[in-house]
Order: sequence, then structure tokens, then C-alpha cells
Amino acid sequence: MVAPLLVAALAAAGCGGSNASDPADGAGGTSAAPPASESTSTPTGDGAPDTPDGATAEPSERDPDAAGSGSADPDPPASPMPGEDGAPDPVPATPDPQPAPTEPLTGEPLDNPSIMNRPALAIKVGTSSVGRPQTGINQADMLIEARVEGITRLMAVFHSQGAEPLGPVRSARSSDPDILANFGQPIYGHSGANPGVLREISQGQADGKLYELRWDNLPTDYWRVRDRVPPWNLYTTTAAIWDAAPGRLEAPAPLFEYRRPGESLPPSAQPVPGVEVRYLSSSGGLGLLAQFAWDGESGGWARWQDGTPHVDMARHTDGTPNPDIAPVQVAPANVVVLQTRYTGSAADPRSPEAITVDPNGGVALVFTAGHLIRGQWTRPSAGQPWQVADGDGNPVRLTPGQTFIALPGGDVLVMVEDFAENLLKKR
Repeated sequence: MVAPLLVAALAAAGCGGSNASDPADGAGGTSAAPPASESTSTPTGDGAPDTPDGATAEPSERDPDAAGSGSADPDPPASPMPGEDGAPDPVPATPDPQPAPTEPLTGEPLDNPSIMNRPALAIKVGTSSVGRPQTGINQADMLIEARVEGITRLMAVFHSQGAEPLGPVRSARSSDPDILANFGQPIYGHSGANPGVLREISQGQADGKLYELRWDNLPTDYWRVRDRVPPWNLYTTTAAIWDAAPGRLEAPAPLFEYRRPGESLPPSAQPVPGVEVRYLSSSGGLGLLAQFAWDGESGGWARWQDGTPHVDMARHTDGTPNPDIAPVQVAPANVVVLQTRYTGSAADPRSPEAITVDPNGGVALVFTAGHLIRGQWTRPSAGQPWQVADGDGNPVRLTPGQTFIALPGGDVLVMVEDFAENLLKKR
């Protein structure tokens, strides 16, 4: 039986335009209505004072001359000390087991402790049809999708592992510094931008939000492949950019909390088959349609873009296609939809800029383990990461693994079951 439509939680918001360094992204601009909000409670404590550990009533003194105490020995013999004749040896206390270290951006077990102090690495990746399929994005710990001019761009964030190679690498936008500040001081690789955005990126570096290593900083570590047309043919490797970065950059702290093995979902979690995320175009219409269907066999949310399975295509380390490895569909363990307001960029008012620092935040829809958890996101300052809480004010805990963060500024619809099943059958 077809399941009913469960939610149309997020309303259209934003504006469009172009601040791209490459004209192929298009231009034009318009403003749209602000996003709808959804009422959730704010985190509060229970107000109860802590109970002191081990507190007991003070015993009263005993009067050896009191009635009924005449038979008592005021100086009873001392009990034997542990280890003396007849006394048992003390049992040592068992310390609480220390939790195993985990990757900060995936919550998975940490296999290589030597990488914990290295910075995150974020690379801007294109999503247009000319630049797909991409390469290396399935190795990212997190993928963040935000609007640009009529389409979207991905921020592929790496820490636990790298990608050899990765691309196509695309240009920066005004939204990027505040998004990157969620990850300590990450290295930021991109293909360039207009002068206004480059000044914003430089200011972001001065503010400690990022460390820029774009293609013209490292001309030998970025290269162009021959089977794609410019500008969708620029590739790199994460190893080369990590090696070129200084050692003083701040490593990322965990952005989300993760469920422990065997830990159940909160009672508010609803089973859902999938979600459809709509990104607005420059004119306010539909610019890009992303769909995620829950695939119980793989334990991930399989992604489609504009009706086509979104896949990662293997390439050799020199960037040439590798036909021996079949493309793999993008299927993150978690999809976190953060309703985000867009304004015109100060560098180019025709270009949409995601407002990702907002003490009031917005609606958050978290899709994890085949379920939806509704909540709210907040972020009072760029020095603090996104905080995502459920309707009771508790931090939402994700499934360990890759997380896809969507910043749509448009409608988000939960799929009916038959639609999700048909998507999975046709891929």
C-alpha cells in the first residue's frame, strides 16, 4: 500500500545570480520568500541539583555509661587489617573502560591514531551534468551541498581517508568560509573565484576559518584530464594537498554525536523510505532535484540527481578513467537537511550566499538508519559548529559513517514508499 506523504517541512528561500569565475555557471538573480519555520523546543536542563556522592547522616556519639550499655566494652579489640591473619586481601577496583577512539567526522573506529591531529581537507566539487560522474567523493567523511547560480556545488570534506584522484575541482563562493569554520581550520582547495570572493577567502584565512591552497598555489598538484572539457576537467589528490599544508593547522572536532553499537534511535524517530530535496534556480524555480532512497541492504541513503543515479567513477592516479572498477552510487549513512536562508553575496549580489551562522537557526531534518528525526539547528557564531537537536532539545545522534549535509533553501518532501522502491529498482 502506498504510504502517505509525511512532510513538506521546508519552504523555498533564497536568491540567485552569479559570482562564478567561469561563465558557464550562468547569471541572473531574484529574491524569494524566507524559509518556513517549524516549532521545536530548545535545550534546557532539568533544574535538579546534583546529589553529593556518598552523603550520609552523621552518627550520634555513644555514651558508654548510658543505660543498657554496661555490658559493652568501651575499648573493643581492633579488627585485623587486610593481609593480617584471617583478613581477606582487598579486591582492587575495576576502572571504567575507556571508550575506543573514533574518527571525529564519521564516528567510526579510529584505525590510524597518527592522523588525529591533522587538519581536515575540503575541496569544492562540481555537480553539473557536464562534471558528472565525479571521482573520489565516496571517500569523503562529509559532503555539503549548497546553492550556486542555478545549480549546486559540493564541499567534500576529508579527514579519516583520502581520495586519489579527486574532481572535478570547481570555484569558491561567498558561502564557503563560514561553512569551513565548522571543521577547525581546514585546508581549502578550489579552482579560483572572482576577485571579491578571493578577498573573502583571504579574510577567512586571516580569521582562522580556513587555509587556502587553490590550484594556482599548487600548479603541479592540480592537473586537467583530457576526457572532460574545461572548466570541468581539473583534478587533484588529497595526499598532495595535505603534504603542502603547514603543520600548525587546527584539527577538526566532532561535528555531530554518533550512536554507540546497539544504541536505539529516539522514540521520536519515524521510519521513512526516502527524501526529495529541491534547490532553487536563479529565477526562483527548480534548479536541482536531489533524491535519497533508503537502501536497507547497503545501510545508506542512495542518491539520485535530476532523475539519474548519482555515482562516483573510478580513475587511475593520473586521472585517466579506470573501466575495471564499476561506478558506485553515492549512499551516505546519514542525510542532514538544514533549512538555510540565502541572501545575495556581498562580492556579487546576483550570487546566492548561504547564511550558516544564525543563533535562531532553522528546521533540521535528520535521516538516519531508515528513519527521520525532526529538530532544529542553531549556530550562534562562526567559531561554533552547527548544533542539531531533536524536538526535546537533545543532540541528534547519527549512524557512524559518511554524512551528506544539504542546505537547500527550498522544499523538502518525504517520499511515499512506492516511489522510493521504484527508484531502487530502476538503478
